[in-house]
Amino acid sequence: MLGTNIKILLITILFISCTYIGKGQEMSSPDNHVNQETLLKVHSPHKATIYSALIPGLGQIYNKKYWKLPVIYSATGIFIYYFNFNNSEYNAFKTAYAQMDAEEITSFRGYTEKSIVLNIKDNYRRNRDLNVISLAAIYLLNVVDATVDAHLFNYEINDDLSLNIQPAVKQSIDYQNAYGIAFKVTF
Repeated sequence: MLGTNIKILLITILFISCTYIGKGQEMSSPDNHVNQETLLKVHSPHKATIYSALIPGLGQIYNKKYWKLPVIYSATGIFIYYFNFNNSEYNAFKTAYAQMDAEEITSFRGYTEKSIVLNIKDNYRRNRDLNVISLAAIYLLNVVDATVDAHLFNYEINDDLSLNIQPAVKQSIDYQNAYGIAFKVTF
């Protein structure tokens, strides 16, 4: 009786130890392409999108595309500057038009006709509104760029781009051989 219990215990220990050895070999196997570092460092497109939506450029920092920050912030700065310029000029011409309409003033910056002042005012308003649309477009492009870069973060570009030219034989519809050349591009 004692001999069978020892045999069962030894078989159980052997079975458990083989299971642990098998799992250890599975993780360190050269055939396994996913290693522990890759499992720990998952690059999340969702995080990049949220970061870039909260603070423009933060998604690019997360994606390690630091060179895009000056592009984003300089374009944003330029459009904010022109928004402020167009808004102040719009307000000045709006006030001047209202004063010319009430006949309080007869000229503004050398313009004596109300229709010209009205056209200039509308032009500055249109430019101001286009600057707001451009700022929104830069913001959306920033978010989309961070998302796409995060999706392509682990994409490997292979330097092996080759063209393989070889003879080819195809059968036509009436079962006759047609000879030609096959071009195969591998990348």
